[in-house]
Amino acid sequence: MRRVHNATVGAICLVAAIGAWAVPVKADDLKTRSPIIETHELEFENNFTIGDSKNAVSELEYGFNDWLKLGVEGELAADPGHGFHYDAAAVEGFFQLTPQGEYWADLGLFAEFENTARTGDPRSLTFGPLVQKQAQLFGIDTLHTINALFTKDVGVSSIGPLGVLVAAQSRILLDPHFEPGIEYYGTFTTGAHGDVPQHRAGPMFAGRIRFRELGVKAPGGIKYDAAYLRGLTSESDPNTFRVRIEFEFPL
Repeated sequence: MRRVHNATVGAICLVAAIGAWAVPVKADDLKTRSPIIETHELEFENNFTIGDSKNAVSELEYGFNDWLKLGVEGELAADPGHGFHYDAAAVEGFFQLTPQGEYWADLGLFAEFENTARTGDPRSLTFGPLVQKQAQLFGIDTLHTINALFTKDVGVSSIGPLGVLVAAQSRILLDPHFEPGIEYYGTFTTGAHGDVPQHRAGPMFAGRIRFRELGVKAPGGIKYDAAYLRGLTSESDPNTFRVRIEFEFPL
């Protein structure tokens, strides 16, 4: 329990500190985040989302120890009928609160501070729990991940109520190279005058290829996942594609 306490204290300190040193992402935050941290691993990640609007997010993250990972990210976005432009940047922290596999589920915490490039738009703070559980269903190994992230505008131009971003993913651990599953993403607000809720769900697949399998004599590998999401309500984007590619380098 000491590790959980230390990680929680560290999480609170970083959330407070982020606001002081963040620099100038959130058109479509279509990503399920794992609470598991790979110690001393450098990760370079690219996320692409294509729907009514488009965005591309690049992230650089590093696991400092078995409970703390920090990262920076930048985003390009394109509104319908327009080309890509620099849209935002952020700093983020991941905190693994429980040792992997020792409790009913693995628990983590995520915190992010972002500043958009658009004049007059407020900064925002996002934070919340990350939960993951591996289980056997009908004799099949499965992995289930749920994120419940709260987001709030901060600063002199901040307006609007607290928002909630929910991401859920369930997939079959069929083979390390190919794991099919399903995803859901929802956005909500906790008060009046917020954005219209959106709900999207659809099939996905994920996998990992080690560098050595590609003939490269180096540790690490490439993770990938992709999904096709359908809007579940008339206010949601009707069709969305997302792809994520991550390069892992143990140091």
